[in-house]
Amino acid sequence: MRNIVYIILLIVPLFSFAYQANPGKVRTGSHAFTIQWITFDKNNKPGKVIIKSIGDNEYSIEGEQRDKTKNEYVTIKGTFIVVGRLLKFNGKIVSRIADINSGQPCESNGLVVFKASGKRKYWRLQQMLNCDGMTTDYIDIFF
Repeated sequence: MRNIVYIILLIVPLFSFAYQANPGKVRTGSHAFTIQWITFDKNNKPGKVIIKSIGDNEYSIEGEQRDKTKNEYVTIKGTFIVVGRLLKFNGKIVSRIADINSGQPCESNGLVVFKASGKRKYWRLQQMLNCDGMTTDYIDIFF
């Protein structure tokens, strides 16, 4: 019995630390936003999102990246909370790339997760499969 108590005393602090909200704040304002299919050149820049604080550890996000010459885009609108290096996003993400999903928009609604791995300076959408069921999209929000 005594060993069980010691194990619980060791595990509980680790468990609560792993799941506590990120003690740091997300920088509000303008952030770069990209999907890998839209390249950067003199005509196309990385997209932009605006992040606003709307509560304790709760943020709104809205923005897009567009290639106006090809009518390709990715848009995002919703809210998120921060848990460690994860963003738990709830809202709508729509992408349209001419050569993917027969050129039709791919729409995601509801709860998804963005994650910053390793030393990356961005959060990457973890639900990467496009609506065509075959293509992987890398949608990133930069710090």
